[in-house]
Amino acid sequence: MRMNSFTCSVFPKLKCSPSDWPVYLICLVAIACAAASGADEPSITRLPIGLAYASDAVNTPVFRVSAVLTAAGHQFATYYAPDGSVVVARREIGSTQWDVAVQPFKGKNYHDAHNDIVLGISSNGMLHLSYDHHSDPLHYRVSSKPYDIRSFGDIVPMTGQDELHVTYPQFIIAPDGTLYFFYRDGASGNGTLCLNRYDSTAKTWQTIAHPLVDGENKCNPYWWRPAIGADGTIHLAWCWRDSPDAASNHDLCYARSSDGGRTWQRSDGKPQQLPITQENAEVVQPIKKGSNLINQCSAAVDALGNPHLAEYFNDADGSPQYFDVWFDGSKWHQSQVSHRPGKFHLGGGGTLAIPISRPEIAITHDGTVCLITRDADLGGGIRLYEAKAPYQNWTPIDLTHEDLGNWEPSYDLARLHDDNVLSLFVLPVQQGNHEKTTNFPPQQVVILETPLP
Repeated sequence: MRMNSFTCSVFPKLKCSPSDWPVYLICLVAIACAAASGADEPSITRLPIGLAYASDAVNTPVFRVSAVLTAAGHQFATYYAPDGSVVVARREIGSTQWDVAVQPFKGKNYHDAHNDIVLGISSNGMLHLSYDHHSDPLHYRVSSKPYDIRSFGDIVPMTGQDELHVTYPQFIIAPDGTLYFFYRDGASGNGTLCLNRYDSTAKTWQTIAHPLVDGENKCNPYWWRPAIGADGTIHLAWCWRDSPDAASNHDLCYARSSDGGRTWQRSDGKPQQLPITQENAEVVQPIKKGSNLINQCSAAVDALGNPHLAEYFNDADGSPQYFDVWFDGSKWHQSQVSHRPGKFHLGGGGTLAIPISRPEIAITHDGTVCLITRDADLGGGIRLYEAKAPYQNWTPIDLTHEDLGNWEPSYDLARLHDDNVLSLFVLPVQQGNHEKTTNFPPQQVVILETPLP
């Protein structure tokens, strides 16, 4: 249980004089509201790591996916230091002390918020690092020792195929430990989604689908964070962008694979032709261009094996709202999560300074669906929206109130799965429009943890 957003987080002990009575009565009302709601203050632990570059959003885009992850009783985090050096840190679960390794290599273009760092861990314990891409040759390194943050080798090819124009690398770990690598080959408005899989025994990568989703030289698929169910099924969602202009985003699409990405199906179980294109894709939520549909959001799988897709786009009044588009096994549903009054226009090319974050999504052990967000109109802190089936009544919960600027959420998927703890990578950042950097100074990286229902 946690405190609802309208209750106070601290109730001071008052020594009342007559002049204090109004304040005293206000606090009594707040206490009564909290008692009536049965809500308690969130239990939050903050684990600082070190200073990080914060003059743009390169350390905090939602598509980083694996900014923080847990394996073999250790938690790992990665980010750019203030001078662009790649940092990988490690702590034992239960400890507050981090072992911080500043790597002897840097991101050459960390002033571009596309050029993030991602970390993966294969079932043999090797750490896999990819960084500094915006239609650039693949920068990939792997450790020579299991779980060792100081043994990364030289840049090496992964498969040697379609690795000259890489953007948005993502390591995704399946429940059985299988490590996948998703990335874009190409450019905004003209790109393809590619998929590789790691063989831990042979210590080699395999090409699974190049391309998996094909823009056919006329558009680009922007995919949501892939979600993998307990049975190993990969759930993939994406929207299309017809040009570098974000206003051309449209249509929410979906496909799934139960054999490690080799063959794919639509939500009704019918085979999905590969590569997937605009002509043959399943559209689960038609959304017109100019609807403020944001690209690259997140997905999760519930206990029944059904996907939930989190995103934002305009409501009927033209205000961008968070939505959960979810499948019940036979039918797709749309649940409006937020009720924001504010409006803005999503348009133009490059990274944008947007007043709300793209949402992350987490599903707890008791089946509660949580959307993790940041909204400048609410002060720029971390807000969760929680709901149980049928996902119509969403409770807002504010975890923090400090303004995080243009931060977007990324959390430790394994920590949630193992311990039902939301472990968030938190760093205040400031982003200028269209790839512009700011004068915002380096900030402290913090892993923020709170138990979920």
